[in-house]
Parts: sequence; C-alpha cells; structure tokens
Amino acid sequence: MKNYFQKILALFTGNDYPGSTRQEFYKWLVDEEYVSEKDEALQTLWEEGYKSGTAPNLHQSYELLRRNAGIPSVREERRIRPIHIWQIAAAVFFIVAASSIYLSTIGKKVEPNLLQQYIPTAEVHTLTLPDGTKVQLNSQSTLLYPQEFTGKDRSVFLIGEANFKVKPNKKHPFIVKSNDFQVTALGTEFNVAAYPENPIIAATLISGSVLVEYNDLNSQMILKPNEQLAYHKHTRQYHLDTPDMNDITAWQRGELVFREMNVKEIITILERKYPYTFEYRLKNLKEDKYSFRFKDKAPLSEVMDVIVNVVGQMDYKIQGDCCYLIPK
Repeated sequence: MKNYFQKILALFTGNDYPGSTRQEFYKWLVDEEYVSEKDEALQTLWEEGYKSGTAPNLHQSYELLRRNAGIPSVREERRIRPIHIWQIAAAVFFIVAASSIYLSTIGKKVEPNLLQQYIPTAEVHTLTLPDGTKVQLNSQSTLLYPQEFTGKDRSVFLIGEANFKVKPNKKHPFIVKSNDFQVTALGTEFNVAAYPENPIIAATLISGSVLVEYNDLNSQMILKPNEQLAYHKHTRQYHLDTPDMNDITAWQRGELVFREMNVKEIITILERKYPYTFEYRLKNLKEDKYSFRFKDKAPLSEVMDVIVNVVGQMDYKIQGDCCYLIPK
C-alpha cells in the first residue's frame, strides 16, 4: 500500500498539472481514508529524494525557493544553517504539504482558493485578511489563508512568526494553526512564534483571551493578558511565563532583543533579519548565554561590534553578502 501511495506522490510532484487537478489532489491527500499510509509515503519520498538527489525537480525547486525566500546557498560546512530535511521538503512539496496540513486541520470542507503570503529575509509586512483581521508577519514567515472565510471558523496556517489583531466575531472564532499547536481567539491581540528550525513554539497574549491547544491538540490552556505558553515540539513539555511585552513585540518596531541566547541562536535570528549569510567554524562558538537589545533597524556592523566586544575571543568581517566570524 505504501508503494502505491508513493508512486502517486512521485507522479504528481514530477509533472506540472493545472490548478484544478492540483486542488483535486489536495482533496485526495487530506481525505481521512489511509491518512497514515499517505503520511508515511510522503515522508519516505522526501527522505529517498534527499539521499539520492533524484527526487523530481529537487535541485531546481530548491534553488527557486532559495532565491525567492532569501535562503542562503549551500557553500561549505562552516555555514550557520545546514540544509535541513524540512527545507528540501519545502522546496519540492511546500504547496502540497502546507496546503494539505492547513486543509486537514479545517475539516472535510476544502477551501477552493488558498492564498500564500511569504515575507523575505530582512523584511516585515502587514496585511489585512478577508475578515478584517490585521496580521504583521516577521521575516522568513509564511501565512496560508483562504480567499474568503466561509466555514464555521476562520482558520489560517502559520510558519514563522506573526502578530494578530483579530476582528471580533463570536460566531466564527479565529484560529492560528501550526502543526500540532493552535491558538483560538474571538477578538484579541496575540503573538505566535513557530519557526521550523526552532523546537519551541510560543503563543503570547497581549490583550483579550485565547485558548492554546498543543501536544497533538490533546492539551489546552486559556491564557491571560501578558502570559506566554512555550511548547517544545520534541519533548512535548510546556512552560507558562509572563515575559516583558516590550521584548515580545520588539520585532514589530524593528528592534532586536536577545534574552539568554548563545551565539549560534543569536546568529540564526540575525540571518532572518539581515540579508547576509554567516559563516564560522562550529568549534569556535561559545555556549555561554548573552542578552542584547538594539535600536530600530540598527546596521549589522553596529550589532556585530557590540556582540564581538561582549563575547570576546572572536572578531567579524563583512564581505559582500557574507559575515565571517573570525577567532582572535
């Protein structure tokens, strides 16, 4: 059975079909019948394509995604972010996988017209959804949403980070979904951070009230204003905290805030906020934790001057679109 589904998936991804055919494929993919077999076949296809390099249009699709998304090219082992399997999968199956996840979480009613908003590196954009909800998307974030909200709820799918100012509608709750984590609100403002490379997904309530569901949606908690629920995708543990709201919303104002992060974690964020690739040798990076705050749209050179001065035993050089970390 697995091979049967794998052949279907390979055939579909290896050819260019019209939009109507793709929508029929999405419906089949998210149908409740044989869900586990389809998931297993899709995962196997990703893994085999990654190992052999023979997945349909693998390299062309990845390069296209890389250019559009601002993901740095693969150069050498020193790169800060190796190309993870999710990035390869996104290159070949992004629309199929993301759309199927989104549609499967909505239910049997399939939205015919999904829209995708991607925010490139070093940019922050604001958009208004069909219901009037205001969304501010952080860099390297993707939001999937329907052209019209027609069901019993207003569901969107987020990869990355966004702030939502929800248009009140008690009859149709607003839901933000990200894998096995979702936030439901009636009329409120909240922040969701769900970057794929970060094992922690966090929902922070700014005003109003939200229901947060996690752990394959088997656990839930209602947040109060200024509360944050952080959920670890791998350990499935959660932590409830009351962070500084100025830190949580800093990215919306163009500010950079790092709280108790090591150098690698800091640079991962810098690569989202600046159009540069960071290169270094892993053994040269310290695991010490640091905290920094930088003003609105501070130039990278100013940020790096402070970081290397505090961290010590390292320097940096910006050359072209690369920032090299150099041991002293």
